[in-house]
Amino acid sequence: MDRLQEINLKHDRLRALLERRGASALWLRRTRNLAWFTAGADASIPVDSESGMYSILVTPEKRVVYTSNIEATRLRGEELFQDLGFEYAEFPWHVGDAPSASGLITDDGEVEADLQALRWVLTEGEQERFRALGRDCADALDEAIRAVRPGDTEFELAARLDAACRRREGLAIVNLVATDERISRYRHPLPTRKRLERYAMIVVCMRRGGLIVAGTRLAYIGRAPAELHEKNRRVAAVDAAAIAATRPGRTLGEVFADIQAAYAAQGEDGQWQHHHQGGLIAYIARERVATPGDATPIVEGQAFAWNPSIVGCKSEDTLLLTRSGFEIVTAASPNFPVVEVEVGGQVIRRPGILEL
Repeated sequence: MDRLQEINLKHDRLRALLERRGASALWLRRTRNLAWFTAGADASIPVDSESGMYSILVTPEKRVVYTSNIEATRLRGEELFQDLGFEYAEFPWHVGDAPSASGLITDDGEVEADLQALRWVLTEGEQERFRALGRDCADALDEAIRAVRPGDTEFELAARLDAACRRREGLAIVNLVATDERISRYRHPLPTRKRLERYAMIVVCMRRGGLIVAGTRLAYIGRAPAELHEKNRRVAAVDAAAIAATRPGRTLGEVFADIQAAYAAQGEDGQWQHHHQGGLIAYIARERVATPGDATPIVEGQAFAWNPSIVGCKSEDTLLLTRSGFEIVTAASPNFPVVEVEVGGQVIRRPGILEL
């Protein structure tokens, strides 16, 4: 599926949405929805922007890019929207313009929920890009974790991870780092000036073309204590149980119940209460975080990032659910230490602790 075919397919889906809503046009303004509809264009100038620097009006017949003169030249010269069935409505940057039409709806409120349900089932083209992003994210994590040295500040670790993502044409939209005792204290550790002594954890959500994957890696200077390896084995077992439980026809709530049971089986009952366990991922770092009783159906083509944690350890990768089962798209490099966990007759490999 090439880019134009993907955009045409998504246009068909938006025509159906307009018909269901009894609307004549949809105005897409959010960066995640613009990336989704254009098959990978980046509408963000501030990288954390919720709204794009241009917008797109979608009608049953047309797709029109509303853009200031600042963006128009680049869009014509690099995004080539004109070759992908888009028209332009250009305006001076100091004036601004917006579509006005009867029956116009925008990508917020209930309509955003409709769009999210479309976003989180990936097309063939998106799945190909997602796999490539996953491989590059795994390489970025591997590069950054192998570079840690005693005396590095957490900011220096985060800078290497950010640079590794940038070198692979991506952006670390989540970049968490903890060292030594901070790994046990905080589940969401923003980097600090603290210097590494022995133990490091790096966490990333890497975005490229709107799609996002996530992963976590651990490293220890010298030989890690046996009790730390045992903690990692326990959290890997919970992660493997979550991965094995993620099957079409089930719900997020059912997987969450299996995660709770896996914690209990590892003698860590209640640890799930201290941090979310992950869930669906696509154009947001978590399109939907799983919770007890969540009725969201699991279907082929969705992607998931589970992230179980116990005090001092965490396990996280991103998987794609396909007709043949799950693929761990951010799987660690072949020479990275792994923990093999058997679940229901299959062996699932989870990252171990890299000893440096």
